Amino acid sequence: MRIALATLGKCALALTVFTVIFGGWQWVLARQPLPGASNRQGACVLWFVGSSTMSRWSSLQDDLKPWIAQNRGMGGATMAEINLHIANDQAKRAPQAIVYYAGDNDLAFGRSVDETVGDLREFLAIKSRLFGQTPVFVISLKPSPLRWDQRAQQDRYNMAARTIAGQRPDVTYVDIVPLLLEQGRPGPFYSEDGLHLNDQGYRRWTIALRHALDEKLPHAVLQRCHKEVS
Repeated sequence: MRIALATLGKCALALTVFTVIFGGWQWVLARQPLPGASNRQGACVLWFVGSSTMSRWSSLQDDLKPWIAQNRGMGGATMAEINLHIANDQAKRAPQAIVYYAGDNDLAFGRSVDETVGDLREFLAIKSRLFGQTPVFVISLKPSPLRWDQRAQQDRYNMAARTIAGQRPDVTYVDIVPLLLEQGRPGPFYSEDGLHLNDQGYRRWTIALRHALDEKLPHAVLQRCHKEVS
């Protein structure tokens, strides 16, 4: 019995040590800046922040030229995780604008619409604290085949995001839903997993984003950035 208790005690101690070390490491990781940081600065720098739909945008830099597009997405991330990382960002200068896509995973993982909208508001509050009036372009949640059964929740989130944008001069809502539907259903714009975008899907995103950037960013900035690569 004593041997069994001693063995059990050693196992418990080992488990405690592992939990402390692993938990501490997770705490450190959660408080790292967003990935994709770069020393490049200037009026033509854009940050693309979000979950895997953002991080998997491999053609981003070419698609958004002449902008300096920095992909700071995190595969599989929730909004709460993104908020932790951006709160610890150490950029010395704000980008010209932030393009944001997240919330898709949150709703799929069981987070309520109200909680997800609250996380968006928290992201914007952190942005304002760190980067002032830097514009944020919030992309609507995409209507993917895999998560088609969550359309009602996504629609509610998108409506709330649109309302927030209407209340804040530093936020623009970019509605990509109509561009990804054909006859009311998801079009051929997704990869085989039915969740992430394929090249056609990203081309549609590019069209919507270019239009929003050209419409909302200062004319002087647009002239300067296009001139720098001409």
